[in-house]
Parts: sequence; structure tokens; C-alpha cells
Amino acid sequence: NTADRTFNNLSQYPVFPWIFTDYTSSSLDLDNPEIYRDLTKPIGALTKKRLETLLDRYREMVEPRFLYGSHYSTPGYVTYYLMRSQPDLMLCLMGGKFDH
Repeated sequence: NTADRTFNNLSQYPVFPWIFTDYTSSSLDLDNPEIYRDLTKPIGALTKKRLETLLDRYREMVEPRFLYGSHYSTPGYVTYYLMRSQPDLMLCLMGGKFDH
């Protein structure tokens, strides 16, 4: 099983990690190692400032403490990204209507 991910459960939908660091260039040289992020670190620790912000918030919390306030694979996020290819999922999440 691929890290216990499944297309049948929106909270366990397969997630492709963000691997690039360059989002501004008009083209990418995929052979250049500088365009890839360091996958040995979680997304919250990519920069010292980002990690310090998370750790400061963590230290100020009451129990139970956590570093990340949301999960990257929630049903809401997944259905938002799949809305064009599978609008029925969004309809299910929104009570059968796109608008009031």
C-alpha cells in the first residue's frame, strides 16, 4: 500500500509533494539540481525563518501542541483541486448545490 493513500477516501487522497523551488521562471532546466527543494526537510522547515515561526507558535501553545494547524489532504482541499474533473465530489461536500 502506497503510504496508506487511496482514491476512495478524500482524507487519504494521494498527494504529490511540492518539489520545485523556482516558480517564477518561464522554463525550467530539470537537470539543474538548484530548482528542486530539499526533500529531507518538511515544508515547514525549508527556511530558518519559517521553522522559527512554527516553533515559536508551538512553544506558546497549551497542550496538546502541534506544528501544523491543518493537514494537506483534507476533503475540502482535495475536492477543490478535483472540481473540474469530478464535480460530483464538490456537490457531495456542498450538500448537492454549488450555490445557495
